[in-house]
Amino acid sequence: MSAFIRYQLISFVQSLKFIPPVVIFCAWVFILYAYKNVPILSSYAVSSLVMYLIMTWITMSIFTLDEESEKHILFTHLSRKVSYLFGKWLTILVIMIPLLLFAVFFPILIESFQGNMSVKLYIYTFYSHLVFSAFGILVGTLFSATKLATKKYAWLSAVFIIVVSLSSKAIIEMMAFSKWILWIFPPVFKVTEYMEDKSQLLLNKPIIFDSVFVVVYLLIGVVMLVPLFLNKEG
Repeated sequence: MSAFIRYQLISFVQSLKFIPPVVIFCAWVFILYAYKNVPILSSYAVSSLVMYLIMTWITMSIFTLDEESEKHILFTHLSRKVSYLFGKWLTILVIMIPLLLFAVFFPILIESFQGNMSVKLYIYTFYSHLVFSAFGILVGTLFSATKLATKKYAWLSAVFIIVVSLSSKAIIEMMAFSKWILWIFPPVFKVTEYMEDKSQLLLNKPIIFDSVFVVVYLLIGVVMLVPLFLNKEG
């Protein structure tokens, strides 16, 4: 598996597909912290949302690296097709880690925040960035490693999912009945609503309940993507 991950990383670098998402992400973070004394949580909420977009982009790029003939050769070397999927995900996680660390620690190093970080803020900050990265990986995988990847508008569909999930709270406020439909989209607001215009965080029952809901959602998403991938690769 480690050899497969190295191979994927080398292919990704040589393809130069990493340049647009990484450059855009770094530029966004630089611009976000161009001013001093910004609020902690709301700033991290923005960088988390950017991680969502960028990880969707990177995931779809990683899954489209291999030609069909090359993919079948890799299936043979890995013995199991599901190992190919897990190897891709591990590759994406390796790419994600430096981006996440940059998003979290860059504003701390240049002292952009008003107020000081605490253990609770660190925990929730890492949690939010990890969750939004995972959302991006799920969406990117759905539209690049399942039968939806063969559709003409796979990229447009991925963008649609992201936009709807980001605006789901506003949609529900306008149309209450839509909550019975929007639950299938990534529950973005269950993370960001605790980060709006704040520099402190209260750990209470609602935030714990919503965090458990988000984790369960991600686990279900992973469990569902595996058979969808295997069904596509038949």
